[in-house]
Amino acid sequence: MSLVDRIAGCGGVMAYHGIATSPLIRAMHITPERFRQHMEFLQRRYHIVPLMDIVERWQRGASTNGYVAITFDDAYAGVRKHAVPVLRELRIPATIFVTSDHARLGATYWWDEAERERMAPGESRWTERLASVGLPPLDASDLRSMEALRTRVLARYSGRWPVGIRPSEDEEWRSLRFDELGALASDGLIDFGVHTLSHPSLPSLAYEDQVAEIRENFLLLSERLPNVRPIVAYPYGLYDRTTIRAAAEAGMVCGVTMEGRAPSGSPNLFTVPRVGCGEAHDIRSVSRRLSRMLRPFLVVRNGSIHPRVPRPE
Repeated sequence: MSLVDRIAGCGGVMAYHGIATSPLIRAMHITPERFRQHMEFLQRRYHIVPLMDIVERWQRGASTNGYVAITFDDAYAGVRKHAVPVLRELRIPATIFVTSDHARLGATYWWDEAERERMAPGESRWTERLASVGLPPLDASDLRSMEALRTRVLARYSGRWPVGIRPSEDEEWRSLRFDELGALASDGLIDFGVHTLSHPSLPSLAYEDQVAEIRENFLLLSERLPNVRPIVAYPYGLYDRTTIRAAAEAGMVCGVTMEGRAPSGSPNLFTVPRVGCGEAHDIRSVSRRLSRMLRPFLVVRNGSIHPRVPRPE
C-alpha cells in the first residue's frame, strides 16, 4: 500500500458480473485475462478478505483501510469456468450474489440476450426486441439504444423482462444452478449473498413486495446453499429509503450498491458502494476508484451519490 493510500484511505468492495472470452458488455463483463490482472494487483496491494469480515469490522468501528472484498452479481456460469480457478490458485475469497429464479432454471439474463441481438448481423431480432417493450426501431450501432432499452425495462416493467426467463446450457452466460453453486463452496473460499428472487428494480415495487423479494430469496438460498450471508446486493444498484427499510425488515445486516467508488471509513451499512469492474477498467482505474481521496470527484462525475431510479413514462 502506497503512502498516499495509507494517509487518504483506500479499500472497498469490488463488483464483477460475467466472465467470458468475449465480453458482451465491456463496462460490465470481463475477460479471464483482465480478471487475473485485477486479482494479482489487488492481492499485491491490499488485504483481500471475505465481504462479511469487512461488514463485521464496520459494525464494531474497526478500520477497513487497505481491505478489499471480491463480489460477483448474478452467479454467471462463466464465474465457475474462469474466475473460480484463479481465486483458488491465489486463495482469494469471494461472495456470489444469487438470483434464485435464475438459479432454479439455469436461466439467462435479458440484458445479455438483448446485447447479443444488438450486435448480431442484421437488425430483425433487435428490432423485434425493442418492439416487444413498445420501443420504435433504434440504431443497433448506437450504444444509446441499449440504454434506452434498459431504461424502458426498468421504468415500465420494474427491471424484469415481460415474457419471463428461460433455461440455457450456455457455459458462460446463464446463471449457475443450485447444485453447481453448492459445489463451489466445497473449499470454503466462496460464500453467497442475496440478490432477490427475480432481479427487479426494487424501488419500483411496493414495500411489502420489496421485503418479500429479499427475505424469500434469503430463506431459499439458506435452504439450498451453504455459507449464505444476510447481505443484499440491490439489483441494478438501485435503492431508495423504502428499499433500505425493506432490507432491514427482511433480516439483512448490509446492503451493497453499484456506485463505482470506495466507501467512507464508516459507511451506512445499507448503502455500501461497490467498485464495478469490467473489461473497460484497467489497473489504474481500479486503483483510483478504491481511493477514498477521490470519492468526491467520482460523485460529481456520476452526477449523484447513488444511481438514479428511472421513473415510469
